[in-house]
Amino acid sequence: MDLQQLLDNARRNEALLHRLQAFELQLLSCQSWSDLLRLLLQGLPEQFGLDDIRLCLVDADGQLYQSMGQSLTPEQAPWLEALEFVTHLPQCRPGPVAVNPPWHSGLVLPLLRHERCLGKLTLFSTRRDRFGDDMATDFLQHLAAVIAACLVMVEQSEQQTRLALTDPLTGVENRRGFERLYTREWARGLRQFHEFAVILLDLDFFKQVNDQHGHATGDRALQALCNTLRQIVRPSDPIGRLGGEEFALLVPGCSWSQLDSLVPRIQQAIRQMDVRNDSGQRVTMTASGSYLVVTPRAHSRIELDQVIRLLDKYLYQAKAQGRDCFLAARPPN
Repeated sequence: MDLQQLLDNARRNEALLHRLQAFELQLLSCQSWSDLLRLLLQGLPEQFGLDDIRLCLVDADGQLYQSMGQSLTPEQAPWLEALEFVTHLPQCRPGPVAVNPPWHSGLVLPLLRHERCLGKLTLFSTRRDRFGDDMATDFLQHLAAVIAACLVMVEQSEQQTRLALTDPLTGVENRRGFERLYTREWARGLRQFHEFAVILLDLDFFKQVNDQHGHATGDRALQALCNTLRQIVRPSDPIGRLGGEEFALLVPGCSWSQLDSLVPRIQQAIRQMDVRNDSGQRVTMTASGSYLVVTPRAHSRIELDQVIRLLDKYLYQAKAQGRDCFLAARPPN
Protein backbone atom coordinates (compact mmCIF):
# COMPACT_ATOMS: atom_id res chain seq x y z
CA MET A 1 0.00 0.00 0.00
CA ASP A 2 1.56 3.30 -1.10
CA LEU A 3 1.62 6.54 0.86
CA GLN A 4 -1.39 8.00 -0.97
CA GLN A 5 -3.54 4.98 -0.12
CA LEU A 6 -2.49 5.22 3.52
CA LEU A 7 -3.44 8.89 3.58
CA ASP A 8 -6.80 8.17 1.93
CA ASN A 9 -7.54 5.45 4.49
CA ALA A 10 -6.57 7.78 7.32
CA ARG A 11 -8.91 10.47 6.02
CA ARG A 12 -11.76 7.99 5.69
CA ASN A 13 -11.18 6.70 9.20
CA GLU A 14 -11.07 10.25 10.55
CA ALA A 15 -14.32 11.12 8.77
CA LEU A 16 -15.93 7.93 10.10
CA LEU A 17 -14.75 8.73 13.61
CA HIS A 18 -16.29 12.22 13.43
CA ARG A 19 -19.62 10.77 12.24
CA LEU A 20 -19.57 8.17 14.99
CA GLN A 21 -18.83 10.77 17.66
CA ALA A 22 -21.67 12.98 16.43
CA PHE A 23 -24.02 9.99 16.34
CA GLU A 24 -23.03 8.96 19.86
CA LEU A 25 -23.94 12.41 21.15
CA GLN A 26 -27.37 12.03 19.56
CA LEU A 27 -27.74 8.61 21.18
CA LEU A 28 -26.82 9.92 24.61
CA SER A 29 -29.46 12.66 24.35
CA CYS A 30 -32.29 10.13 23.89
CA GLN A 31 -34.70 9.98 26.83
CA SER A 32 -37.53 7.89 25.39
CA TRP A 33 -38.03 4.79 23.27
CA SER A 34 -39.43 7.03 20.56
CA ASP A 35 -36.19 9.03 20.41
CA LEU A 36 -33.89 6.01 20.55
CA LEU A 37 -35.73 3.79 18.06
CA ARG A 38 -36.13 6.62 15.58
CA LEU A 39 -32.40 7.27 15.73
CA LEU A 40 -31.46 3.60 15.38
CA LEU A 41 -34.01 2.48 12.80
CA GLN A 42 -33.96 5.63 10.66
CA GLY A 43 -30.93 7.72 11.61
CA LEU A 44 -28.33 4.95 11.65
CA PRO A 45 -28.93 3.77 8.05
CA GLU A 46 -29.20 7.36 6.79
CA GLN A 47 -26.07 8.70 8.47
CA PHE A 48 -23.82 5.73 7.65
CA GLY A 49 -25.10 4.73 4.22
CA LEU A 50 -26.48 1.36 5.32
CA ASP A 51 -29.08 -0.47 3.27
CA ASP A 52 -30.76 -2.01 6.30
CA ILE A 53 -30.23 -2.89 9.94
CA ARG A 54 -31.70 -5.53 12.24
CA LEU A 55 -31.99 -4.97 15.97
CA CYS A 56 -32.46 -8.06 18.15
CA LEU A 57 -33.12 -7.52 21.87
CA VAL A 58 -33.16 -9.91 24.81
CA ASP A 59 -36.53 -9.70 26.57
CA ALA A 60 -36.88 -12.69 28.87
CA ASP A 61 -40.08 -11.58 30.63
CA GLY A 62 -41.75 -9.45 27.95
CA GLN A 63 -41.33 -6.27 29.99
CA LEU A 64 -39.17 -4.57 27.37
CA TYR A 65 -41.75 -5.12 24.62
CA GLN A 66 -44.51 -3.88 26.92
CA SER A 67 -42.52 -0.78 27.89
CA MET A 68 -41.94 0.12 24.25
CA GLY A 69 -45.56 -0.55 23.33
CA GLN A 70 -46.79 1.77 26.07
CA SER A 71 -44.40 4.54 25.07
CA LEU A 72 -44.76 4.57 21.29
CA THR A 73 -47.58 6.33 19.49
CA PRO A 74 -49.92 4.28 17.26
CA GLU A 75 -48.04 5.62 14.22
CA GLN A 76 -44.76 4.40 15.70
CA ALA A 77 -46.11 0.96 16.62
CA PRO A 78 -44.75 -0.60 13.37
CA TRP A 79 -41.27 0.02 14.75
CA LEU A 80 -41.92 -2.83 17.17
CA GLU A 81 -42.46 -5.14 14.21
CA ALA A 82 -39.05 -4.14 12.87
CA LEU A 83 -37.41 -5.39 16.07
CA GLU A 84 -36.77 -8.97 17.11
CA PHE A 85 -37.34 -9.94 20.74
CA VAL A 86 -35.83 -13.16 22.11
CA THR A 87 -35.75 -14.73 25.56
CA HIS A 88 -32.10 -15.72 25.24
CA LEU A 89 -29.27 -14.90 22.85
CA PRO A 90 -26.14 -17.04 22.47
CA GLN A 91 -22.85 -15.18 22.71
CA CYS A 92 -21.69 -13.83 19.36
CA ARG A 93 -18.46 -12.17 18.30
CA PRO A 94 -18.33 -8.90 16.36
CA GLY A 95 -17.53 -9.34 12.71
CA PRO A 96 -18.85 -10.18 9.24
CA VAL A 97 -21.87 -12.46 9.04
CA ALA A 98 -23.38 -14.52 6.23
CA VAL A 99 -26.37 -12.80 4.60
CA ASN A 100 -29.04 -13.64 2.06
CA PRO A 101 -30.05 -11.65 -1.04
CA PRO A 102 -30.64 -8.82 -1.62
CA TRP A 103 -27.79 -8.19 0.84
CA HIS A 104 -24.24 -9.08 -0.15
CA SER A 105 -22.41 -8.31 3.10
CA GLY A 106 -23.29 -7.92 6.76
CA LEU A 107 -21.74 -7.17 10.11
CA VAL A 108 -22.98 -8.28 13.53
CA LEU A 109 -22.26 -6.27 16.69
CA PRO A 110 -23.17 -7.70 20.11
CA LEU A 111 -24.74 -5.18 22.49
CA LEU A 112 -22.94 -5.76 25.78
CA ARG A 113 -23.36 -3.95 29.08
CA HIS A 114 -21.22 -5.02 32.04
CA GLU A 115 -20.65 -8.40 30.33
CA ARG A 116 -24.42 -8.91 29.95
CA CYS A 117 -25.70 -9.42 26.41
CA LEU A 118 -28.66 -7.10 25.76
CA GLY A 119 -28.99 -8.06 22.11
CA LYS A 120 -27.24 -7.66 18.80
CA LEU A 121 -27.20 -5.17 15.95
CA THR A 122 -26.73 -6.43 12.40
CA LEU A 123 -25.79 -4.06 9.58
CA PHE A 124 -26.55 -4.94 5.95
CA SER A 125 -25.20 -3.68 2.63
CA THR A 126 -25.71 -4.51 -1.03
CA ARG A 127 -21.97 -3.95 -1.54
CA ARG A 128 -19.86 -7.09 -1.28
CA ASP A 129 -16.84 -5.16 -0.06
CA ARG A 130 -18.65 -3.14 2.62
CA PHE A 131 -18.12 -5.61 5.47
CA GLY A 132 -15.14 -7.88 4.85
CA ASP A 133 -13.02 -10.18 7.01
CA ASP A 134 -10.21 -7.64 7.01
CA MET A 135 -12.42 -4.79 8.24
CA ALA A 136 -11.42 -3.10 11.49
CA THR A 137 -14.46 -2.99 13.80
CA ASP A 138 -13.05 -1.05 16.76
CA PHE A 139 -15.06 2.09 16.03
CA LEU A 140 -18.27 0.16 15.48
CA GLN A 141 -17.79 -1.96 18.61
CA HIS A 142 -17.52 1.26 20.58
CA LEU A 143 -20.75 2.45 18.95
CA ALA A 144 -22.43 -0.84 19.95
CA ALA A 145 -21.31 -0.30 23.55
CA VAL A 146 -22.85 3.18 23.53
CA ILE A 147 -26.10 1.79 22.09
CA ALA A 148 -26.20 -0.85 24.86
CA ALA A 149 -25.69 1.83 27.51
CA CYS A 150 -28.47 3.93 25.97
CA LEU A 151 -30.85 0.96 25.98
CA VAL A 152 -30.36 0.66 29.74
CA MET A 153 -30.66 4.40 30.38
CA VAL A 154 -33.79 4.82 28.27
CA GLU A 155 -35.44 1.80 29.88
CA GLN A 156 -34.80 3.31 33.32
CA SER A 157 -36.08 6.70 32.14
CA GLU A 158 -39.25 5.10 30.76
CA GLN A 159 -39.80 3.24 34.03
CA GLN A 160 -39.64 6.53 35.95
CA THR A 161 -42.03 8.13 33.48
CA ARG A 162 -44.48 5.25 33.83
CA LEU A 163 -44.37 5.54 37.63
CA ALA A 164 -45.23 9.23 37.37
CA LEU A 165 -48.20 8.47 35.11
CA THR A 166 -49.56 5.37 36.85
CA ASP A 167 -51.96 4.97 39.76
CA PRO A 168 -50.02 2.86 42.29
CA LEU A 169 -53.06 1.01 43.69
CA THR A 170 -54.65 -0.17 40.46
CA GLY A 171 -51.84 0.03 37.91
CA VAL A 172 -53.94 2.05 35.44
CA GLU A 173 -53.16 5.56 34.22
CA ASN A 174 -53.49 8.38 36.71
CA ARG A 175 -55.20 11.57 35.60
CA ARG A 176 -52.01 13.02 34.14
CA GLY A 177 -51.28 9.82 32.24
CA PHE A 178 -54.84 9.56 30.95
CA GLU A 179 -54.77 13.19 29.81
CA ARG A 180 -51.56 12.54 27.88
CA LEU A 181 -53.16 9.59 26.09
CA TYR A 182 -56.31 11.61 25.38
CA THR A 183 -54.18 14.34 23.78
CA ARG A 184 -52.36 11.73 21.70
CA GLU A 185 -55.64 10.16 20.56
CA TRP A 186 -57.07 13.56 19.65
CA ALA A 187 -54.03 14.27 17.46
CA ARG A 188 -54.31 10.85 15.83
CA GLY A 189 -58.01 11.39 15.21
CA LEU A 190 -57.23 14.64 13.40
CA ARG A 191 -54.67 12.95 11.17
CA GLN A 192 -56.67 9.84 10.40
CA PHE A 193 -60.20 11.32 10.52
CA HIS A 194 -61.52 8.89 13.12
CA GLU A 195 -63.53 9.17 16.32
CA PHE A 196 -63.08 7.72 19.77
CA ALA A 197 -65.25 7.13 22.81
CA VAL A 198 -64.78 8.24 26.41
CA ILE A 199 -66.62 6.37 29.15
CA LEU A 200 -66.79 7.79 32.68
CA LEU A 201 -67.88 5.59 35.58
CA ASP A 202 -68.09 5.75 39.34
CA LEU A 203 -68.63 2.90 41.80
CA ASP A 204 -71.98 3.19 43.58
CA PHE A 205 -72.10 3.57 47.38
CA PHE A 206 -68.32 3.33 47.55
CA LYS A 207 -68.15 5.41 50.74
CA GLN A 208 -70.50 2.95 52.42
CA VAL A 209 -68.26 0.07 51.33
CA ASN A 210 -65.31 1.77 53.00
CA ASP A 211 -67.30 2.64 56.13
CA GLN A 212 -68.94 -0.78 56.57
CA HIS A 213 -66.22 -3.13 55.34
CA GLY A 214 -63.01 -1.14 55.73
CA HIS A 215 -60.65 0.60 53.36
CA ALA A 216 -58.87 -2.64 52.50
CA THR A 217 -62.13 -3.92 51.01
CA GLY A 218 -62.54 -0.64 49.15
CA ASP A 219 -59.04 -1.01 47.72
CA ARG A 220 -59.85 -4.55 46.59
CA ALA A 221 -63.00 -3.25 44.91
CA LEU A 222 -61.01 -0.66 42.96
CA GLN A 223 -58.46 -3.27 41.91
CA ALA A 224 -61.21 -5.69 40.90
CA LEU A 225 -62.87 -2.97 38.85
CA CYS A 226 -59.69 -2.28 36.88
CA ASN A 227 -59.03 -5.97 36.32
CA THR A 228 -62.61 -6.35 35.10
CA LEU A 229 -62.30 -3.43 32.69
CA ARG A 230 -59.02 -4.82 31.34
CA GLN A 231 -60.79 -8.05 30.44
CA ILE A 232 -63.47 -6.22 28.47
CA VAL A 233 -61.57 -3.59 26.49
CA ARG A 234 -58.59 -4.13 24.22
CA PRO A 235 -55.11 -4.16 25.79
CA SER A 236 -54.31 -0.90 24.00
CA ASP A 237 -57.43 0.92 25.27
CA PRO A 238 -56.39 3.29 28.10
CA ILE A 239 -58.02 3.07 31.52
CA GLY A 240 -57.54 5.99 33.90
CA ARG A 241 -58.25 6.63 37.55
CA LEU A 242 -59.28 10.27 37.67
CA GLY A 243 -59.67 10.37 41.44
CA GLY A 244 -61.24 8.35 44.24
CA GLU A 245 -63.62 5.81 42.72
CA GLU A 246 -64.04 7.67 39.41
CA PHE A 247 -62.54 6.01 36.34
CA ALA A 248 -62.48 6.71 32.62
CA LEU A 249 -61.93 4.58 29.54
CA LEU A 250 -60.75 5.78 26.15
CA VAL A 251 -61.80 3.54 23.26
CA PRO A 252 -60.29 4.50 19.87
CA GLY A 253 -62.42 3.97 16.79
CA CYS A 254 -65.56 3.29 18.84
CA SER A 255 -68.89 4.46 17.40
CA TRP A 256 -72.19 5.12 19.15
CA SER A 257 -73.57 1.76 18.00
CA GLN A 258 -70.52 -0.03 19.38
CA LEU A 259 -70.92 1.82 22.68
CA ASP A 260 -74.50 0.58 22.89
CA SER A 261 -73.16 -2.97 23.14
CA LEU A 262 -69.96 -2.23 25.09
CA VAL A 263 -71.52 -0.28 27.98
CA PRO A 264 -74.03 -3.01 29.02
CA ARG A 265 -71.16 -5.53 29.02
CA ILE A 266 -69.24 -3.28 31.38
CA GLN A 267 -72.25 -2.91 33.67
CA GLN A 268 -72.87 -6.65 33.81
CA ALA A 269 -69.22 -7.46 34.44
CA ILE A 270 -69.11 -5.01 37.35
CA ARG A 271 -72.22 -6.58 38.89
CA GLN A 272 -70.50 -9.97 38.72
CA MET A 273 -67.23 -8.85 40.34
CA ASP A 274 -66.18 -11.09 43.21
CA VAL A 275 -65.17 -8.58 45.88
CA ARG A 276 -64.74 -9.96 49.40
CA ASN A 277 -64.45 -8.17 52.72
CA ASP A 278 -61.96 -9.18 55.41
CA SER A 279 -64.41 -11.83 56.66
CA GLY A 280 -64.70 -13.42 53.23
CA GLN A 281 -68.22 -12.15 52.58
CA ARG A 282 -69.02 -11.05 49.05
CA VAL A 283 -69.69 -7.34 48.61
CA THR A 284 -72.01 -6.55 45.71
CA MET A 285 -70.79 -3.72 43.51
CA THR A 286 -72.45 -1.65 40.79
CA ALA A 287 -71.42 1.46 38.92
CA SER A 288 -73.04 4.46 37.31
CA GLY A 289 -71.62 6.38 34.41
CA SER A 290 -71.93 8.22 31.15
CA TYR A 291 -70.35 8.00 27.73
CA LEU A 292 -69.64 10.09 24.68
CA VAL A 293 -68.16 9.77 21.19
CA VAL A 294 -65.58 12.46 20.40
CA THR A 295 -64.91 13.48 16.80
CA PRO A 296 -61.72 15.58 16.57
CA ARG A 297 -61.96 18.72 14.46
CA ALA A 298 -59.08 21.02 13.64
CA HIS A 299 -60.76 24.28 14.62
CA SER A 300 -62.76 23.20 17.68
CA ARG A 301 -60.47 21.35 20.05
CA ILE A 302 -62.16 19.75 23.05
CA GLU A 303 -59.90 19.33 26.07
CA LEU A 304 -60.21 16.35 28.38
CA ASP A 305 -61.42 18.58 31.22
CA GLN A 306 -64.32 19.73 29.05
CA VAL A 307 -65.25 16.14 28.23
CA ILE A 308 -65.08 15.07 31.89
CA ARG A 309 -67.19 18.04 33.04
CA LEU A 310 -69.85 17.15 30.50
CA LEU A 311 -69.78 13.45 31.38
CA ASP A 312 -69.92 14.28 35.09
CA LYS A 313 -73.28 16.01 34.61
CA TYR A 314 -74.74 12.90 33.03
CA LEU A 315 -73.09 10.65 35.62
CA TYR A 316 -74.83 12.59 38.42
CA GLN A 317 -78.11 12.22 36.55
CA ALA A 318 -77.50 8.46 36.39
CA LYS A 319 -76.93 8.43 40.15
CA ALA A 320 -80.14 10.39 40.67
CA GLN A 321 -82.06 7.84 38.60
CA GLY A 322 -81.24 5.09 41.07
CA ARG A 323 -77.65 4.17 40.22
CA ASP A 324 -76.43 1.10 38.30
CA CYS A 325 -77.19 3.22 35.27
CA PHE A 326 -75.22 4.62 32.32
CA LEU A 327 -76.41 7.57 30.24
CA ALA A 328 -75.32 8.74 26.81
CA ALA A 329 -74.06 12.32 26.97
CA ARG A 330 -75.18 14.83 24.41
CA PRO A 331 -72.10 15.80 22.38
CA PRO A 332 -71.00 19.44 22.63
CA ASN A 333 -71.42 21.55 19.53
